[in-house]
Amino acid sequence: MQFKQLNTLVASINAVIGNSETKTQKKLVKIYEKVKTHHEDYQAKVEELRLDNAAVGEKDVLLLDEKGSYKFTKESIKKLTAQVKELGEKEFEFKPIEVVNSSGLKEFTFLQDWTTGIAFITEEEEEL
Repeated sequence: MQFKQLNTLVASINAVIGNSETKTQKKLVKIYEKVKTHHEDYQAKVEELRLDNAAVGEKDVLLLDEKGSYKFTKESIKKLTAQVKELGEKEFEFKPIEVVNSSGLKEFTFLQDWTTGIAFITEEEEEL
């Protein structure tokens, strides 16, 4: 799997889970928990790239804006953007999550490459 696919999965799950009140939402939270370490690893790598590209002043002291965020030069932003894109293309090893009780998950096709045990309903089948 690629990190960019992971980011799409996490964004899709976050868009659906809300306050995790329904059984389906709770199942999606459990699926997120299974990919969480990979997502945290990606986030840490992005933060490291941000730090590596942040502007520094005298004696390599980081320059921060009024909100406490790193400052960047135009060139360092371009470089950071390219590095984050490259990181998104990198692959990591992932074993699909085996889902035993798939009720409520069949329409969430964004889980397709990440899980086994779910018979997904495609749009074409829904129209019939």
